[in-house]
Amino acid sequence: MSEGRKIKVAILTCCLATVSAIIALAPVAASSAEVDSGGAARNLLQGCLTGPSKDGMARLAAATGATPYSEARIRRKLGPGETTTIVDDNTRPDEAQRTETSVTAFAGWDLPGPGAGSLEYDEGDYRMTRVEVASGQVIAPWRVARTRSCRVEAPVANARAIFELYERLQHEEYGILISADRRWVSVFTFDPDRYDIELAFQLDAPLAGLPVDTKNNGNSRLVLSDAGRRYSNDPGPGVPTVTLTRSALLSALNGPADMNFMNESIEPVVQRLSRAQI
Repeated sequence: MSEGRKIKVAILTCCLATVSAIIALAPVAASSAEVDSGGAARNLLQGCLTGPSKDGMARLAAATGATPYSEARIRRKLGPGETTTIVDDNTRPDEAQRTETSVTAFAGWDLPGPGAGSLEYDEGDYRMTRVEVASGQVIAPWRVARTRSCRVEAPVANARAIFELYERLQHEEYGILISADRRWVSVFTFDPDRYDIELAFQLDAPLAGLPVDTKNNGNSRLVLSDAGRRYSNDPGPGVPTVTLTRSALLSALNGPADMNFMNESIEPVVQRLSRAQI
């Protein structure tokens, strides 16, 4: 695992607010229009995984019969355009992460059926660094990137079926985060220079087999005692962990949930020295 991936994993695990910002699981009312694990779910997840683009998402929306958002709703979604967040680091109390983001393009569609969920696309820029909490001064180089993302939010009839579909559709190493109340599960794979793919479930009940965590404020990394070769059991230093078998995890996911799936393409922006400067 690269150092960049270790940093992201540590940030995702220790900073619940950061993860919540990246995977904003807005509640979606369950209905008869739930996304199943068959054709509808496969088309949506596979469409998102095929390199997010505005034209591609418009074709996916049309293929699923989705209805475009109104202009007023798009304006509300865009919000102020630029946001700044500062998140404390549980492993380094004297440091925090500062992220500045701006959205440059956005489109959204409602999936067909009452309460069936949504499909969204956005483009944006972000700058991220670390700051000293006491002074607010920057203590690390700025990391700058352009992003394009596809997001699907929908109630699903069976989280286990969606998780197993996700495993079949993508072939990179992945890890899992679990919230302290055991009602939120995030499956993620990340390359800081290429993509951030995250599948999250908000469960109707706490994940069976794991007691609620009353000691840690953030998330825990899930260690699978019988993990396969694609599963990452490397949480990083100081990161809390919980352990399950794969069969126990699948059993615990075997029921309805609210799903949030995101595929974000990351294009780092680097200022290179030119020949005239050498």
